[in-house]
Amino acid sequence: MRLLRVLVPLVIAVGVLLAAWLSFRTRSEQLSVRAERAALKREFVERALPARALAVERPREAGEEARTLFRWYFDELQAMRNRHPGAAPEPSLVALLAQRPKATPSDRQTLEEFYRFAEERFGAMRAGRYDPLRVAGGGGLRLDLLGVEPGNHPAGPGRGLRIDFALWGVPRRSEREAQPGGRGGVERAALVASFRRLTLHLVGGDGKPYGEMSSSGEPYLKLADPERLLEDFPPGILFGTWWVEPFPREAARVKLALEVQVPGSAAVSSDACFSCDVPVAEEWKLAPGVPFQAQTRVDPSLPPARDKR
Repeated sequence: MRLLRVLVPLVIAVGVLLAAWLSFRTRSEQLSVRAERAALKREFVERALPARALAVERPREAGEEARTLFRWYFDELQAMRNRHPGAAPEPSLVALLAQRPKATPSDRQTLEEFYRFAEERFGAMRAGRYDPLRVAGGGGLRLDLLGVEPGNHPAGPGRGLRIDFALWGVPRRSEREAQPGGRGGVERAALVASFRRLTLHLVGGDGKPYGEMSSSGEPYLKLADPERLLEDFPPGILFGTWWVEPFPREAARVKLALEVQVPGSAAVSSDACFSCDVPVAEEWKLAPGVPFQAQTRVDPSLPPARDKR
């Protein structure tokens, strides 16, 4: 009995010390990962500068430069994880939803949609599946046209065209959201850019303008704060998706023109204009016999058409 009275407190003390040491080690791992991740992201932003410049000088090489940059980033990210195996992994969608027990069904659905969008882009970059159709530069930024695919328009009935893009070099702004009761706050960081106008100039097979489709340019889905969902997400790249109507069958090429405004540190904002020319694929067009409903405007620089009667 005397031995038990000595051993039991000793075992309890050892257990408490071990738990405290493990907790300290976990917190230390988390702090180390956070510091190394921040340093890695700063270097990524610096290394991305040549990739943005290639958009103007050598657009064909811009895609390979981006893939090489992503390969380096994810290799370094994996090495960091290997150095700190005790650090917590990226939170899953289930974990993120559990952190918001009072979220409405609509908010939960929105969070899930953005998480899936971020996860898809993250996986494509990590697997080397980043292959833009066209690259354009303007105002120190770079626009990558990632893909155009037909599908069911999410905002309503009927078919549409999904246009995916990535905008490099968008500035990041951090804000602190106040908590109920005025206690502390949560810091939120987001990429800040205003999409002013998106214009699709349609060109016929004869090389002459056929029509035009334009909108405010604001994407249907814009991933402005991906690091809130995936902490390892590469910084400084804004991913988004536009949805537009299918193109008329007469269209052979489409010239995309985009105007973006980026706020500066003071009251002055800078404008960036992008332009790229893409051949129209068959699957992007309306089905045979379906009329083109968009309004067609005649280019004022062209001479008036003569009456053939």
